[in-house]
Amino acid sequence: MKISFVQHLLPTAEGCHLGHSTIDTLSDDALLCIFDSYRRDSESGGMWPWGDLVHVCQRWRRIIFAFPGCLDLRLGCKSKTDVQAAIDIWPALPLSISATLNVENTDEDDIIGALEHRGRIAGIHLRKFNHSQLKKCVALIEKPFPALKTLYLKADRKTRFVHTGSVALLGGSAPLLQWIHLYGIQFPSLPKLLSSTSDLVRLDLEDIPMTGEGHISPDAMATCLSVLTKLRSLTIVFLEQRPSHYPTDQHPPPSTHTVLPALVDLGLEGPHGYLEDLVGRLDAPLLKSGFLQSYDEPIFDTPRVPQFIHSTKMFKLLGEVKVSFYKGSITTCFCSLISPAVFFLSLPCSGLPSQVTIMERICAQWPPLVSHVGFLKLDDLFIQVEKWWEAVTPWLGFLRLFTAVQTLRLRGTAPVSHVARMLGELEGERATEILPALRIIEVDCSEQRASRILCLLGSFLVAREDLGRPVVVNIGSKFCLPSTAHAFF
Repeated sequence: MKISFVQHLLPTAEGCHLGHSTIDTLSDDALLCIFDSYRRDSESGGMWPWGDLVHVCQRWRRIIFAFPGCLDLRLGCKSKTDVQAAIDIWPALPLSISATLNVENTDEDDIIGALEHRGRIAGIHLRKFNHSQLKKCVALIEKPFPALKTLYLKADRKTRFVHTGSVALLGGSAPLLQWIHLYGIQFPSLPKLLSSTSDLVRLDLEDIPMTGEGHISPDAMATCLSVLTKLRSLTIVFLEQRPSHYPTDQHPPPSTHTVLPALVDLGLEGPHGYLEDLVGRLDAPLLKSGFLQSYDEPIFDTPRVPQFIHSTKMFKLLGEVKVSFYKGSITTCFCSLISPAVFFLSLPCSGLPSQVTIMERICAQWPPLVSHVGFLKLDDLFIQVEKWWEAVTPWLGFLRLFTAVQTLRLRGTAPVSHVARMLGELEGERATEILPALRIIEVDCSEQRASRILCLLGSFLVAREDLGRPVVVNIGSKFCLPSTAHAFF
Protein backbone atom coordinates (compact mmCIF):
# COMPACT_ATOMS: atom_id res chain seq x y z
CA MET A 1 0.00 0.00 0.00
CA LYS A 2 2.81 2.44 0.89
CA ILE A 3 4.59 1.84 -2.42
CA SER A 4 1.47 2.52 -4.44
CA PHE A 5 0.86 5.77 -2.56
CA VAL A 6 4.45 6.90 -3.10
CA GLN A 7 4.14 6.24 -6.83
CA HIS A 8 0.91 8.22 -6.94
CA LEU A 9 2.04 11.13 -4.78
CA LEU A 10 5.52 11.86 -6.14
CA PRO A 11 4.29 13.24 -9.50
CA THR A 12 2.28 15.83 -7.54
CA ALA A 13 5.34 17.27 -5.83
CA GLU A 14 5.33 20.40 -7.97
CA GLY A 15 7.58 23.05 -6.47
CA CYS A 16 9.49 20.58 -4.28
CA HIS A 17 13.09 20.08 -5.43
CA LEU A 18 13.53 16.43 -4.57
CA GLY A 19 16.66 15.63 -6.56
CA HIS A 20 17.47 11.95 -6.12
CA SER A 21 15.88 11.73 -2.67
CA THR A 22 13.68 8.82 -1.69
CA ILE A 23 10.37 9.28 0.06
CA ASP A 24 11.87 8.27 3.41
CA THR A 25 14.61 10.93 3.25
CA LEU A 26 12.29 13.84 2.48
CA SER A 27 11.81 16.48 5.13
CA ASP A 28 8.47 17.04 6.83
CA ASP A 29 8.05 20.26 4.84
CA ALA A 30 8.60 18.42 1.54
CA LEU A 31 6.06 15.76 2.47
CA LEU A 32 3.58 18.43 3.51
CA CYS A 33 4.08 20.06 0.12
CA ILE A 34 3.38 16.74 -1.61
CA PHE A 35 0.29 16.06 0.49
CA ASP A 36 -1.10 19.53 -0.21
CA SER A 37 -0.47 19.18 -3.94
CA TYR A 38 -2.20 15.79 -3.88
CA ARG A 39 -5.13 17.40 -2.05
CA ARG A 40 -5.51 20.10 -4.71
CA ASP A 41 -5.38 17.51 -7.48
CA SER A 42 -7.85 15.08 -5.95
CA GLU A 43 -10.36 16.96 -3.82
CA SER A 44 -13.93 17.14 -5.05
CA GLY A 45 -16.58 19.13 -3.27
CA GLY A 46 -14.25 19.82 -0.35
CA MET A 47 -13.25 16.20 0.30
CA TRP A 48 -10.07 14.33 -0.53
CA PRO A 49 -8.81 10.86 0.54
CA TRP A 50 -6.56 11.95 3.39
CA GLY A 51 -7.84 9.02 5.47
CA ASP A 52 -5.87 6.60 3.27
CA LEU A 53 -2.65 8.54 3.80
CA VAL A 54 -2.75 8.53 7.60
CA HIS A 55 -2.76 4.72 7.53
CA VAL A 56 0.50 4.49 5.56
CA CYS A 57 2.82 5.11 8.50
CA GLN A 58 3.06 6.92 11.83
CA ARG A 59 5.16 9.73 10.35
CA TRP A 60 2.61 10.55 7.65
CA ARG A 61 -0.16 10.43 10.25
CA ARG A 62 1.74 12.85 12.51
CA ILE A 63 2.40 15.35 9.70
CA ILE A 64 -1.14 15.30 8.39
CA PHE A 65 -2.78 15.79 11.78
CA ALA A 66 -0.28 18.55 12.61
CA PHE A 67 -1.67 20.72 9.79
CA PRO A 68 -5.44 20.07 9.61
CA GLY A 69 -6.23 23.60 8.40
CA CYS A 70 -3.51 23.70 5.75
CA LEU A 71 -4.62 20.34 4.36
CA ASP A 72 -8.33 21.12 4.79
CA LEU A 73 -9.03 17.90 6.69
CA ARG A 74 -12.71 17.04 7.03
CA LEU A 75 -14.66 14.07 8.31
CA GLY A 76 -17.01 12.81 5.61
CA CYS A 77 -20.39 11.76 7.00
CA LYS A 78 -23.69 10.66 5.47
CA SER A 79 -25.94 10.85 8.52
CA LYS A 80 -26.25 11.76 12.17
CA THR A 81 -25.16 8.23 13.02
CA ASP A 82 -22.00 8.67 10.93
CA VAL A 83 -21.28 11.96 12.62
CA GLN A 84 -21.40 10.39 16.06
CA ALA A 85 -19.12 7.53 14.97
CA ALA A 86 -16.62 9.97 13.43
CA ILE A 87 -16.55 12.12 16.55
CA ASP A 88 -15.78 9.04 18.65
CA ILE A 89 -12.91 7.85 16.41
CA TRP A 90 -11.18 10.86 14.87
CA PRO A 91 -9.70 14.09 16.24
CA ALA A 92 -11.94 17.18 16.42
CA LEU A 93 -11.96 17.95 12.68
CA PRO A 94 -14.60 19.82 10.63
CA LEU A 95 -17.50 17.77 9.28
CA SER A 96 -18.67 17.42 5.68
CA ILE A 97 -22.22 16.11 5.28
CA SER A 98 -22.87 14.42 1.92
CA ALA A 99 -25.93 12.33 1.07
CA THR A 100 -28.56 11.50 -1.56
CA LEU A 101 -32.06 11.54 -0.09
CA ASN A 102 -34.16 9.77 -2.74
CA VAL A 103 -32.39 6.43 -2.27
CA GLU A 104 -34.69 3.57 -1.29
CA ASN A 105 -34.80 2.77 2.45
CA THR A 106 -33.05 6.04 3.31
CA ASP A 107 -33.63 7.36 6.82
CA GLU A 108 -34.09 11.01 5.94
CA ASP A 109 -34.38 12.07 9.58
CA ASP A 110 -31.00 10.48 10.30
CA ILE A 111 -29.44 12.29 7.30
CA ILE A 112 -30.97 15.68 7.98
CA GLY A 113 -30.21 15.31 11.68
CA ALA A 114 -26.51 15.51 10.86
CA LEU A 115 -27.03 19.25 10.23
CA GLU A 116 -27.53 19.78 13.94
CA HIS A 117 -23.76 20.00 14.46
CA ARG A 118 -23.69 23.53 13.01
CA GLY A 119 -20.50 24.66 14.70
CA ARG A 120 -18.34 21.97 13.10
CA ILE A 121 -19.89 21.55 9.65
CA ALA A 122 -17.63 22.79 6.85
CA GLY A 123 -19.48 21.20 3.94
CA ILE A 124 -23.12 20.41 3.10
CA HIS A 125 -23.84 18.35 -0.04
CA LEU A 126 -27.44 17.14 -0.19
CA ARG A 127 -28.87 15.85 -3.47
CA LYS A 128 -32.24 14.83 -4.89
CA PHE A 129 -34.57 15.84 -2.11
CA ASN A 130 -38.25 16.71 -2.41
CA HIS A 131 -40.35 19.52 -0.93
CA SER A 132 -40.99 17.85 2.41
CA GLN A 133 -37.35 16.90 2.86
CA LEU A 134 -36.18 20.41 2.03
CA LYS A 135 -38.67 21.80 4.54
CA LYS A 136 -36.92 19.80 7.25
CA CYS A 137 -33.52 21.02 6.06
CA VAL A 138 -34.69 24.62 5.97
CA ALA A 139 -35.51 24.49 9.68
CA LEU A 140 -31.79 23.90 10.29
CA ILE A 141 -30.01 25.83 7.53
CA GLU A 142 -31.73 29.11 8.37
CA LYS A 143 -29.38 29.25 11.35
CA PRO A 144 -25.72 30.35 11.14
CA PHE A 145 -23.04 27.81 10.20
CA PRO A 146 -19.84 29.64 11.22
CA ALA A 147 -17.42 27.01 9.80
CA LEU A 148 -19.26 26.30 6.51
CA LYS A 149 -17.16 26.51 3.33
CA THR A 150 -19.27 24.63 0.76
CA LEU A 151 -23.05 24.51 0.32
CA TYR A 152 -24.48 22.20 -2.36
CA LEU A 153 -28.25 21.68 -2.49
CA LYS A 154 -29.89 19.94 -5.44
CA ALA A 155 -33.61 19.27 -5.70
CA ASP A 156 -34.99 16.07 -7.21
CA ARG A 157 -35.61 16.45 -10.95
CA LYS A 158 -39.24 15.43 -10.40
CA THR A 159 -39.53 18.29 -7.95
CA ARG A 160 -37.89 20.54 -10.52
CA PHE A 161 -38.12 23.73 -8.50
CA VAL A 162 -38.44 24.59 -4.81
CA HIS A 163 -39.25 28.04 -3.45
CA THR A 164 -38.15 28.57 0.15
CA GLY A 165 -40.17 31.66 1.00
CA SER A 166 -38.62 34.16 3.39
CA VAL A 167 -36.08 31.76 4.90
CA ALA A 168 -32.90 33.54 6.02
CA LEU A 169 -30.37 31.20 4.43
CA LEU A 170 -27.57 30.39 6.91
CA GLY A 171 -28.82 33.18 9.14
CA GLY A 172 -27.85 35.70 6.45
CA SER A 173 -24.15 35.35 7.16
CA ALA A 174 -21.48 32.85 6.10
CA PRO A 175 -18.06 34.56 6.26
CA LEU A 176 -16.05 31.42 5.37
CA LEU A 177 -18.26 30.19 2.53
CA GLN A 178 -16.30 29.49 -0.67
CA TRP A 179 -18.76 27.59 -2.86
CA ILE A 180 -22.53 27.85 -3.24
CA HIS A 181 -24.40 25.52 -5.59
CA LEU A 182 -28.20 25.70 -5.63
CA TYR A 183 -29.96 23.48 -8.17
CA GLY A 184 -33.72 23.88 -8.56
CA ILE A 185 -33.96 25.96 -5.38
CA GLN A 186 -34.68 29.64 -4.94
CA PHE A 187 -33.84 31.50 -1.76
CA PRO A 188 -35.19 35.06 -1.80
CA SER A 189 -32.67 35.86 0.94
CA LEU A 190 -29.71 34.88 -1.27
CA PRO A 191 -28.67 38.51 -2.00
CA LYS A 192 -28.30 39.17 1.73
CA LEU A 193 -26.20 36.04 2.13
CA LEU A 194 -23.92 36.93 -0.78
CA SER A 195 -23.21 40.31 0.77
CA SER A 196 -21.46 38.48 3.63
CA THR A 197 -19.47 35.95 1.58
CA SER A 198 -16.35 37.90 0.67
CA ASP A 199 -14.33 34.65 0.37
CA LEU A 200 -16.70 33.06 -2.17
CA VAL A 201 -14.79 31.61 -5.15
CA ARG A 202 -17.59 29.70 -6.89
CA LEU A 203 -21.30 30.44 -7.33
CA ASP A 204 -23.63 28.08 -9.23
CA LEU A 205 -27.34 28.86 -9.54
CA GLU A 206 -29.08 26.32 -11.79
CA ASP A 207 -32.67 25.60 -12.77
CA ILE A 208 -34.03 28.81 -11.29
CA PRO A 209 -37.21 30.55 -12.54
CA MET A 210 -37.40 33.92 -14.26
CA THR A 211 -40.40 35.19 -12.32
CA GLY A 212 -41.91 35.23 -8.85
CA GLU A 213 -40.68 36.16 -5.41
CA GLY A 214 -36.95 35.75 -5.12
CA HIS A 215 -36.19 36.51 -8.75
CA ILE A 216 -32.98 38.55 -8.93
CA SER A 217 -32.97 41.23 -11.61
CA PRO A 218 -29.80 41.89 -13.65
CA ASP A 219 -29.17 45.10 -11.71
CA ALA A 220 -29.64 43.36 -8.36
CA MET A 221 -27.48 40.45 -9.48
CA ALA A 222 -24.66 42.78 -10.49
CA THR A 223 -24.94 44.48 -7.10
CA CYS A 224 -24.73 41.09 -5.33
CA LEU A 225 -21.64 40.15 -7.32
CA SER A 226 -19.88 43.45 -6.65
CA VAL A 227 -18.67 42.28 -3.21
CA LEU A 228 -17.35 38.93 -4.50
CA THR A 229 -13.82 40.06 -5.31
CA LYS A 230 -12.44 36.51 -5.03
CA LEU A 231 -15.07 34.87 -7.24
CA ARG A 232 -13.41 32.67 -9.88
CA SER A 233 -16.39 30.76 -11.30
CA LEU A 234 -19.96 31.94 -11.92
CA THR A 235 -22.82 29.88 -13.39
CA ILE A 236 -26.41 31.08 -13.74
CA VAL A 237 -28.91 28.79 -15.52
CA PHE A 238 -32.60 29.66 -15.67
CA LEU A 239 -35.45 27.25 -16.17
CA GLU A 240 -36.03 27.11 -19.91
CA GLN A 241 -39.38 28.72 -20.54
CA ARG A 242 -40.69 29.05 -24.07
CA PRO A 243 -41.73 31.47 -25.24
CA SER A 244 -39.65 33.72 -23.01
CA HIS A 245 -40.48 37.40 -23.19
CA TYR A 246 -37.97 38.93 -20.84
CA PRO A 247 -37.70 42.59 -21.91
CA THR A 248 -34.33 43.96 -22.91
CA ASP A 249 -33.33 47.10 -21.05
CA GLN A 250 -33.46 49.86 -23.67
CA HIS A 251 -31.41 52.22 -21.51
CA PRO A 252 -27.62 52.19 -21.79
CA PRO A 253 -25.87 50.15 -19.08
CA PRO A 254 -24.45 52.13 -16.16
CA SER A 255 -21.09 53.81 -16.77
CA THR A 256 -19.67 52.17 -13.65
CA HIS A 257 -19.62 48.39 -14.03
CA THR A 258 -19.32 45.65 -11.45
CA VAL A 259 -15.75 44.42 -11.75
CA LEU A 260 -15.08 40.74 -11.03
CA PRO A 261 -11.29 40.87 -10.76
CA ALA A 262 -10.72 37.14 -10.15
CA LEU A 263 -13.38 35.62 -12.44
CA VAL A 264 -11.97 33.11 -14.94
CA ASP A 265 -15.03 30.92 -15.72
CA LEU A 266 -18.49 32.19 -16.65
CA GLY A 267 -21.60 30.28 -17.72
CA LEU A 268 -24.94 32.00 -18.41
CA GLU A 269 -28.12 30.41 -19.82
CA GLY A 270 -31.43 32.23 -20.04
CA PRO A 271 -33.51 34.79 -21.96
CA HIS A 272 -31.44 36.97 -24.24
CA GLY A 273 -32.80 40.15 -22.65
CA TYR A 274 -31.64 39.13 -19.17
CA LEU A 275 -28.21 38.04 -20.38
CA GLU A 276 -27.73 41.28 -22.34
CA ASP A 277 -28.69 43.35 -19.30
CA LEU A 278 -26.44 41.39 -16.96
CA VAL A 279 -23.25 41.31 -19.04
CA GLY A 280 -23.78 45.00 -19.79
CA ARG A 281 -23.15 45.58 -16.09
CA LEU A 282 -20.11 43.33 -15.67
CA ASP A 283 -16.39 43.49 -16.35
CA ALA A 284 -14.28 40.34 -16.05
CA PRO A 285 -10.73 41.31 -17.08
CA LEU A 286 -9.18 37.86 -16.42
CA LEU A 287 -11.91 35.71 -17.98
CA LYS A 288 -10.55 32.59 -19.70
CA SER A 289 -13.64 30.48 -20.30
CA GLY A 290 -17.12 31.72 -21.11
CA PHE A 291 -20.40 30.15 -22.21
CA LEU A 292 -23.51 32.16 -23.00
CA GLN A 293 -26.66 30.41 -24.24
CA SER A 294 -29.80 32.33 -25.09
CA TYR A 295 -33.21 30.66 -24.84
CA ASP A 296 -34.74 33.01 -27.41
CA GLU A 297 -33.58 34.74 -30.57
CA PRO A 298 -31.56 37.86 -29.80
CA ILE A 299 -32.64 41.44 -30.30
CA PHE A 300 -29.80 43.55 -31.65
CA ASP A 301 -30.62 46.92 -30.17
CA THR A 302 -27.39 46.99 -28.18
CA PRO A 303 -24.03 45.26 -28.69
CA ARG A 304 -23.53 44.40 -25.01
CA VAL A 305 -22.52 40.76 -25.47
CA PRO A 306 -19.74 41.42 -28.03
CA GLN A 307 -18.61 44.41 -25.99
CA PHE A 308 -18.36 42.22 -22.89
CA ILE A 309 -16.33 39.58 -24.73
CA HIS A 310 -13.97 42.18 -26.14
CA SER A 311 -13.57 43.98 -22.81
CA THR A 312 -11.69 41.08 -21.24
CA LYS A 313 -7.92 41.05 -21.60
CA MET A 314 -7.82 37.53 -23.01
CA PHE A 315 -10.27 38.31 -25.82
CA LYS A 316 -9.02 41.69 -27.00
CA LEU A 317 -7.07 39.81 -29.66
CA LEU A 318 -8.98 36.86 -31.12
CA GLY A 319 -7.05 34.29 -33.10
CA GLU A 320 -9.86 31.95 -34.16
CA VAL A 321 -13.60 32.01 -34.69
CA LYS A 322 -15.46 28.71 -35.16
CA VAL A 323 -19.10 28.78 -36.21
CA SER A 324 -21.25 25.64 -36.05
CA PHE A 325 -24.69 25.70 -37.70
CA TYR A 326 -27.18 23.25 -36.17
CA LYS A 327 -30.73 22.51 -37.26
CA GLY A 328 -32.29 24.86 -34.72
CA SER A 329 -29.39 26.84 -33.31
CA ILE A 330 -26.00 28.34 -33.97
CA THR A 331 -22.91 28.15 -31.74
CA THR A 332 -19.85 30.33 -32.13
CA CYS A 333 -16.54 29.77 -30.38
CA PHE A 334 -14.25 32.78 -29.99
CA CYS A 335 -10.66 31.70 -29.30
CA SER A 336 -8.10 34.09 -27.85
CA LEU A 337 -4.77 34.77 -29.52
CA ILE A 338 -3.20 35.62 -26.16
CA SER A 339 -3.89 32.36 -24.32
CA PRO A 340 -6.01 29.20 -24.66
CA ALA A 341 -9.11 31.16 -23.66
CA VAL A 342 -12.47 30.39 -25.29
CA PHE A 343 -15.92 31.97 -25.23
CA PHE A 344 -18.95 30.08 -26.57
CA LEU A 345 -22.05 31.92 -27.75
CA SER A 346 -25.10 29.74 -28.49
CA LEU A 347 -28.31 31.15 -29.99
CA PRO A 348 -31.54 29.48 -31.14
CA CYS A 349 -32.37 30.09 -34.78
CA SER A 350 -33.84 27.96 -37.57
CA GLY A 351 -32.67 28.13 -41.14
CA LEU A 352 -29.16 28.67 -42.42
CA PRO A 353 -29.80 32.11 -44.00
CA SER A 354 -31.12 33.48 -40.69
CA GLN A 355 -28.21 31.99 -38.77
CA VAL A 356 -25.62 33.57 -41.05
CA THR A 357 -27.45 36.91 -40.77
CA ILE A 358 -27.40 36.68 -36.96
CA MET A 359 -23.65 36.08 -36.92
CA GLU A 360 -23.08 38.96 -39.31
CA ARG A 361 -25.05 41.33 -37.08
CA ILE A 362 -23.26 40.17 -33.91
CA CYS A 363 -19.80 40.65 -35.39
CA ALA A 364 -20.73 43.90 -37.17
CA GLN A 365 -21.85 45.50 -33.90
CA TRP A 366 -18.33 45.40 -32.52
CA PRO A 367 -15.72 45.27 -35.32
CA PRO A 368 -12.73 45.13 -32.93
CA LEU A 369 -13.98 41.71 -31.84
CA VAL A 370 -13.05 40.09 -35.17
CA SER A 371 -10.47 42.49 -36.61
CA HIS A 372 -7.51 40.27 -35.63
CA VAL A 373 -9.03 36.87 -36.38
CA GLY A 374 -6.65 34.81 -38.52
CA PHE A 375 -8.51 31.48 -38.58
CA LEU A 376 -12.19 31.05 -39.42
CA LYS A 377 -13.96 27.68 -39.33
CA LEU A 378 -17.49 27.15 -40.64
CA ASP A 379 -19.20 23.87 -39.86
CA ASP A 380 -22.75 22.55 -40.10
CA LEU A 381 -24.33 19.74 -38.15
CA PHE A 382 -27.79 19.83 -39.67
CA ILE A 383 -29.90 16.70 -39.47
CA GLN A 384 -31.44 17.71 -42.76
CA VAL A 385 -29.66 20.27 -44.88
CA GLU A 386 -31.44 22.13 -47.64
CA LYS A 387 -29.89 21.72 -51.06
CA TRP A 388 -27.18 24.29 -51.51
CA TRP A 389 -28.44 25.40 -54.91
CA GLU A 390 -31.90 26.13 -53.48
CA ALA A 391 -30.74 28.27 -50.56
CA VAL A 392 -29.94 31.95 -50.71
CA THR A 393 -27.51 32.59 -47.88
CA PRO A 394 -25.93 36.02 -47.14
CA TRP A 395 -22.36 34.79 -46.78
CA LEU A 396 -20.76 37.86 -48.39
CA GLY A 397 -21.78 40.29 -45.66
CA PHE A 398 -20.61 37.91 -42.95
CA LEU A 399 -17.23 37.07 -44.51
CA ARG A 400 -16.54 40.71 -45.39
CA LEU A 401 -16.01 41.43 -41.68
CA PHE A 402 -13.02 39.08 -41.38
CA THR A 403 -10.33 41.20 -42.97
CA ALA A 404 -7.42 39.43 -41.25
CA VAL A 405 -8.40 35.79 -41.88
CA GLN A 406 -5.58 33.82 -43.47
CA THR A 407 -7.04 30.33 -43.14
CA LEU A 408 -10.65 29.43 -43.91
CA ARG A 409 -11.80 25.93 -42.97
CA LEU A 410 -15.05 24.59 -44.40
CA ARG A 411 -16.78 21.47 -43.13
CA GLY A 412 -20.28 20.18 -43.75
CA THR A 413 -22.61 20.27 -46.72
CA ALA A 414 -23.82 23.86 -46.45
CA PRO A 415 -20.58 25.76 -45.69
CA VAL A 416 -18.54 23.79 -48.22
CA SER A 417 -20.98 24.15 -51.11
CA HIS A 418 -22.41 27.58 -50.29
CA VAL A 419 -19.13 29.35 -49.59
CA ALA A 420 -17.27 27.68 -52.46
CA ARG A 421 -20.01 28.74 -54.86
CA MET A 422 -20.13 32.29 -53.46
CA LEU A 423 -16.35 32.76 -53.66
CA GLY A 424 -16.33 31.32 -57.16
CA GLU A 425 -18.64 34.11 -58.30
CA LEU A 426 -16.11 36.78 -57.28
CA GLU A 427 -14.07 37.82 -60.30
CA GLY A 428 -11.39 40.40 -60.89
CA GLU A 429 -10.80 42.94 -58.11
CA ARG A 430 -13.86 41.66 -56.23
CA ALA A 431 -11.90 38.50 -55.39
CA THR A 432 -9.76 40.53 -52.97
CA GLU A 433 -12.60 42.48 -51.37
CA ILE A 434 -13.75 39.43 -49.40
CA LEU A 435 -11.18 37.86 -47.06
CA PRO A 436 -8.33 40.00 -48.46
CA ALA A 437 -5.68 38.31 -46.27
CA LEU A 438 -6.78 34.77 -47.19
CA ARG A 439 -3.97 32.34 -48.04
CA ILE A 440 -5.40 28.87 -47.38
CA ILE A 441 -8.82 27.26 -47.83
CA GLU A 442 -9.17 23.92 -46.06
CA VAL A 443 -12.10 21.83 -47.24
CA ASP A 444 -13.25 18.73 -45.39
CA CYS A 445 -15.02 16.66 -48.01
CA SER A 446 -14.80 13.34 -49.79
CA GLU A 447 -12.61 12.78 -52.82
CA GLN A 448 -15.77 12.39 -54.88
CA ARG A 449 -16.82 15.95 -54.03
CA ALA A 450 -13.34 17.45 -54.30
CA SER A 451 -13.40 18.05 -58.04
CA ARG A 452 -16.83 19.69 -57.80
CA ILE A 453 -15.68 22.06 -55.04
CA LEU A 454 -12.54 22.98 -56.97
CA CYS A 455 -14.62 23.76 -60.01
CA LEU A 456 -16.82 26.07 -57.95
CA LEU A 457 -13.73 27.85 -56.60
CA GLY A 458 -12.01 28.01 -60.00
CA SER A 459 -12.66 31.63 -60.98
CA PHE A 460 -11.82 32.87 -57.48
CA LEU A 461 -8.51 31.02 -57.37
CA VAL A 462 -7.49 32.26 -60.81
CA ALA A 463 -8.40 35.85 -59.95
CA ARG A 464 -6.41 35.75 -56.72
CA GLU A 465 -3.44 34.30 -58.54
CA ASP A 466 -3.57 37.03 -61.20
CA LEU A 467 -3.74 39.73 -58.51
CA GLY A 468 -0.66 38.40 -56.72
CA ARG A 469 -2.59 37.02 -53.75
CA PRO A 470 -2.68 33.28 -54.41
CA VAL A 471 -4.81 30.98 -52.30
CA VAL A 472 -3.91 27.35 -51.60
CA VAL A 473 -6.73 24.79 -51.36
CA ASN A 474 -6.28 21.75 -49.14
CA ILE A 475 -8.72 18.87 -49.58
CA GLY A 476 -9.39 16.15 -47.01
CA SER A 477 -10.22 15.83 -43.32
CA LYS A 478 -6.54 16.06 -42.31
CA PHE A 479 -5.80 18.86 -44.75
CA CYS A 480 -2.45 17.41 -45.69
CA LEU A 481 -2.73 17.46 -49.47
CA PRO A 482 -2.28 21.03 -50.75
CA SER A 483 -3.84 21.77 -54.14
CA THR A 484 -3.29 25.12 -55.82
CA ALA A 485 -5.16 26.76 -58.62
CA HIS A 486 -2.39 25.81 -61.03
CA ALA A 487 -2.90 22.15 -60.24
CA PHE A 488 -6.46 22.11 -61.49
CA PHE A 489 -6.86 25.04 -63.84
